[in-house]
Amino acid sequence: MISLIFHPVFTVIYSYIIYFNIQNIYNQMLFLAAPDIYWALLCFLFLMAVIFPLVTVFVMYKNKTISSISMPKRKERLPVLVLIGIYYLMTYYIFQYWNAAMLNLFHPYLSFLFSGVVLLLFLIIITFFWKISIHAASISGLCGGMMAESLIAQAVSGQQEVIFINIILLILIGIVCFSRIYLKAHTLYQTIAGMILGFSLVFSLVFFKIYI
Repeated sequence: MISLIFHPVFTVIYSYIIYFNIQNIYNQMLFLAAPDIYWALLCFLFLMAVIFPLVTVFVMYKNKTISSISMPKRKERLPVLVLIGIYYLMTYYIFQYWNAAMLNLFHPYLSFLFSGVVLLLFLIIITFFWKISIHAASISGLCGGMMAESLIAQAVSGQQEVIFINIILLILIGIVCFSRIYLKAHTLYQTIAGMILGFSLVFSLVFFKIYI
């Protein structure tokens, strides 16, 4: 259940809900300029980052391109990761276009979306040679990204709430990583590698506001 709830495909949705419910100056100005934009963006993100990847996996399973929905075999993960990477790249560039139209008010969140694309690229390269834990990389990337977001886009209110969210996310890293080892989906080293890669990469890109 833990592995399902915190499946990597849902990570970007969790990041969106967390970030855009934090009262920082960017969000206040954004929702003042476009009060109804929150649900429109969430629906778009859900379509591109959740529905399309899940449909893709289901179609590949039905066509016997992959042997299982959970994709336990390393080589089966490669085409799925590539296609999901394409969906994420499309999502990022559309958000970038909207960011220009909304006076750069998406600026802090854009670096998170870009870091997700870069993390997927790293996971694809590593998966060519080794089975790294995508769950661990994903939840750790979410934690690292949101922690960096809270530092660069400081909340104007609810500082204690932001600290509480970051603590919960840190705890979730341990819970999700333990679940992957407990289910014998990954070894300890595969899980630790995913955790280090996800957290360090996403935190760094978001904190230094790196995106194309």
